[in-house]
Amino acid sequence: MNTIGYFHGNDPAACLVRDGEVVAFVEEERLIRFKHAEGIFPIRAIAFCLSQGGLRLEDVDRFVYGWDGPRYSDPTSQGMASFYERLNGKYPPDSGTRAWQRRNLSWFRAERVESRLRAELVRFFGIEPGKIPPLVFHPHHETHAAAGFYLSDLEEALVLVLDGSGDSDCTTLWRGEGVSLEPLERIEIPHSLGWFYAALTEYLGFQAYDGEYKVMGLAAYGRDNVEMREQLGRVVAIGPRGYDYVLDPRFIHHGPHSYSHRFTDHLVELLGLPPRLGGRPLEQTHHDLAFETQRALETAVLRLLSHFRQSTGMKNLCISGGVGLNVKLNSRIRESGLFDRVSAFPIPSDSGLGVGAAVALDVAEIGKRPAPLRHVFLGPSYEDDQIETQIRSCGYIYRTCDDVAEEAAELLEKGKVVAWFQGALEAGPRALGGRSILADPRTVDSRERVNSAIKFREYWRPFCPSMTEKSAERFLENAEAAPFMIMAFEASDEAREKIPGVVHVDGTVRVQTVDHASNPLYHRLLEAFERRTGVAVVLNTSFNIKGEAIVASPRDAFRTFWSTGIDALAIGSFLIEKPESPLPTRPEEVIR
Repeated sequence: MNTIGYFHGNDPAACLVRDGEVVAFVEEERLIRFKHAEGIFPIRAIAFCLSQGGLRLEDVDRFVYGWDGPRYSDPTSQGMASFYERLNGKYPPDSGTRAWQRRNLSWFRAERVESRLRAELVRFFGIEPGKIPPLVFHPHHETHAAAGFYLSDLEEALVLVLDGSGDSDCTTLWRGEGVSLEPLERIEIPHSLGWFYAALTEYLGFQAYDGEYKVMGLAAYGRDNVEMREQLGRVVAIGPRGYDYVLDPRFIHHGPHSYSHRFTDHLVELLGLPPRLGGRPLEQTHHDLAFETQRALETAVLRLLSHFRQSTGMKNLCISGGVGLNVKLNSRIRESGLFDRVSAFPIPSDSGLGVGAAVALDVAEIGKRPAPLRHVFLGPSYEDDQIETQIRSCGYIYRTCDDVAEEAAELLEKGKVVAWFQGALEAGPRALGGRSILADPRTVDSRERVNSAIKFREYWRPFCPSMTEKSAERFLENAEAAPFMIMAFEASDEAREKIPGVVHVDGTVRVQTVDHASNPLYHRLLEAFERRTGVAVVLNTSFNIKGEAIVASPRDAFRTFWSTGIDALAIGSFLIEKPESPLPTRPEEVIR
C-alpha cells in the first residue's frame, strides 16, 4: 500500500508511507528556497516522494490529508459551520474572526481540497483527471496523535496534542495502547495555548508561527514578574473543572486590532506595555514577558497532565502538535517526574501531518504498528559523482578526502567553521547532521562568530550541540537518548567548563545525541573531534542564514557557503576551503 500524505498551508510538505514505513519526506520550502512556503502546493515534494519510492503517480494507492474535510462540507449540527455558529453565539466575534471562519469553511471543504489536488497533479504530471488516486481525509488532532504515538517505541502512553487549532480542536489527550487511540479530553476553539503563545510572540515583535522559538530562547533572560503573571492569568485562566484551562478570546482575536491580528487592544491595555514594534530594542520588561509567557504555558499544561496521569495511571507520555516544538515545555514535563518516559515527535507541526495521517490509515487497516521512527533523514541525497559535477561546473577549487570526517574534525579543532552537507536531508526544523553548520563548542568566541558573521541571529538564541550518547552521560544531568534536538537538559559542571559555547544562559543544553546506527559518518566526525580535543561534541546549527530555508541541494549549499563567513564546506567526499582572510570580521563590525 503506497500512501502519499501531504499538507498544503504554512510549511507544506509531503511524505511517502509504504505499509506503515516512512520512505520519504520533504518540506516544499527546502525545494524552492522560500521559507515556510506559505500557501504553495507541495507538488515538488510529492514528485520527490514518488522518485524516492521508485513510483509513478499511477502506482499510488491513495493520497491522505490530515484535516476532517467532510466536516467542513457537513450541513448538520456536527459540521464546522454549525460549530462556528454555536461558538459565535457564546463569544461574539469581530469581523476578522468571521472572515477566518469563512476562509476555513472554503479552504478545508472536502470538494475544494480534492479540486486543488486534482488540478495540481494534472498540470504537473500530465495525468488524465480520471486516473488520479483517491483522496482520504483524517481528523486533524487524531492525525497528530497517530504520528506521536504509533511512531514512538512506547506500547502504551498518554498522548498530548497541542497546537493553534485543527478542525475545532486546540488541545486533546488520548489513551494510546497498541494499535488504538482513544480520545480522553478535547479542548476546543477558542481555548488555544498555541494562539496564546503566538499572540505574545507578535507582542514581543516577532512573527507568529515563525518566532515562537525566539520567545522560548528570550525567556531564559527573564525573571519573576508577579504583576505580569497575574495579568497573563486573566488571559489563560484555570478552567471550571480545576485541572483544565480557558482562554479569554477578548485578548486574542475578539476585539479591535490596532497592532496585530494575533492580539487585541484589550491585551495592550491589560499589560500596560506598548507592543514591541518596528525593531525597538529589547528591554528587561520584554525578557520578563517572555519568561512569564513560557511559565503560563508550562503551568497550564502541567496541571492538565497531572490530572490525567493520576486518573489514567499511564506512566508514559507522547507529545505532538505544533506546540510540541517548544523544547522548554517538553523538558519541563520530563523533569516534572510525572512520567517514566516522555517522547516528542520530531515533526510535530502541520508539516508532519501527512506522516501521521498515512500511518494512522495503515495501522487501522493492517492492525500492526510500524517500526519506531529512529531517524528523519528522509529527504534528497546526492552521490559523489553528482556533487563533483556541480562543483566543477561552478569552477571551484576543491580536494577529494580519504576521510572527510577526519579532515572536518581537524578544521574544527583549529577554530574553523565548517558547513556539513552529507547524506539525506533531515525532516523537520532542526539540523541533525545532514545539513549543518559546525563549530568548536569549547569557546564562546566561536559561538559569537557563527552568530554574527554567518547566521546573523539574535544574541539571546542558544546554539545547540551534537554529541555522542556516551558524552551525554558526561555533559548532561539525568541524560538519556535525545536524537531529535527536541529536549533540553541541565548542563553538568563539566559542560559549563569544557563546552561553554553550547550552554544557554539558563544553564541548559538543547541537545542532539548521535548514535552510530542512524548517522555513522556524523558519529565518526564526533569521535575524530574527541581524539583531538577530548570532547565528542560539536556546535551544530542549521545550514542556512536567517530568513532562509535549510539548504537541500549542492547548489543551495554553494550559495550559502560563499555568501557567509563559513570557512570550509565538507560536501560528500569533497572539501572546499576559502582562502584565509587577512582581516577577519569581528562581531561588532557586522551590520545588524
